[in-house]
Amino acid sequence: MLNPAQNQVMYLMFLNGLLFLGLNFVACVIVFPGERRSKKRGYALLVTVALVLCITQELDLLMDMKFPEGAARAVLLGGFTAPVFLSSLVYYRIKRNRLEPPPPAESPGDPHDGH
Repeated sequence: MLNPAQNQVMYLMFLNGLLFLGLNFVACVIVFPGERRSKKRGYALLVTVALVLCITQELDLLMDMKFPEGAARAVLLGGFTAPVFLSSLVYYRIKRNRLEPPPPAESPGDPHDGH
């Protein structure tokens, strides 16, 4: 049986996992938006709202665990949320660049054309 402090830590870990998956999904939708009639953007907005709720719940839990308010915000935003989101954006951007076919190579032709 876990004590209340251990339960809070487990709940924080669960919320952090949800936050990671949600940030990864939102970054994927930003880089790969889909077709015009795609529902991905709407889902991304709903996930973003859910992520804000996760972040506020995590902040409340950290405050209950006697973390200073400034330190708790710095840990959540600067230590987890921003790095995960930005690294996911970079990952999906690199993935998109590798999936796109390279532009056709131009033939050398006559270098004196147009002169």
